[in-house]
Amino acid sequence: MASRTSSEGDTITTLPSHTDFQDRAESLSNFFYDKNAGTILYRSPKRWLKTICCHFTLYSFLVLFSVAMMAIVYQTLDWNYPKLRGPDSIFRGNPGLSFRPIPDYTSTLIRYVKGDGPTTRRYIDHIESFIRFYENENQIGDNFADCEAIGVRRDQRKKVCRFDISTLGKNCVKQQNYGYDDGMPCVLLKLNKIFNWEPEPLDNATIPDEIRSRYKEYAVSVSCDGELPADRENMGPVSYYPPEGFHFKYFPYLNQQGYRSPLVMVQFEDPTPGVLLMIECKAYAKNIKHNRLYKIGSTHFELLVD
Repeated sequence: MASRTSSEGDTITTLPSHTDFQDRAESLSNFFYDKNAGTILYRSPKRWLKTICCHFTLYSFLVLFSVAMMAIVYQTLDWNYPKLRGPDSIFRGNPGLSFRPIPDYTSTLIRYVKGDGPTTRRYIDHIESFIRFYENENQIGDNFADCEAIGVRRDQRKKVCRFDISTLGKNCVKQQNYGYDDGMPCVLLKLNKIFNWEPEPLDNATIPDEIRSRYKEYAVSVSCDGELPADRENMGPVSYYPPEGFHFKYFPYLNQQGYRSPLVMVQFEDPTPGVLLMIECKAYAKNIKHNRLYKIGSTHFELLVD
């Protein structure tokens, strides 16, 4: 639209003329294709060809360069053996401990009301979902070996040992809801997998008092205790299944098909109700060091039974 001012000072709006519409339509048409200048989108076909060739060359080079770099990287990798091992690995060649249940990975607190299904269910389900991976039907095949009779280290490394979940105790089972309904919660512990790591037995003179009664030469022992005197006072008695801990026959981990990490169940038999307990569990072997800051050789969680 156009406007003008009359001699009396009034503003008069007028509709655009037919010529204005025609000029605009012609300008838009010339933008897409100008037959007089021979351009498309203001570029001649020759210029478009140069632009396309330039971009094609650039992106072809980038793709070929990326493929070449990936090929070089893949040539240096072995999918069966990690590149960084021992002190160079993220765990510095020293295994840590992890625990279940931990349905919320942003929290290490295990809190529930004794006998209250809605508060215990998520902990029970989380343990059950992990244990299901160890059930007999999931440990069948030529790559599994029956290692029940083995009491020392195992020489055969191509096959993996079946882990018998019956060693986790009669109280820490699904039928007993892993002790949560009775206020005797079970916590599942496992060592982090480190490629080609083998535990070394402790010397008799260096066996800590907290594991001496349960220590066996060919097992990584585990002990859980309160971090503060008040925690130890209110924690109550603790049982371990199996008592000796993680047997040496399950090591080393070599990325074998079907490998199952050994497990230990820790049952808190009589924690004081309504008291928050700070618990630290440690694994013991000659070549396991403990560092709370880096979470090496140990794990931490809180327990509160209301």
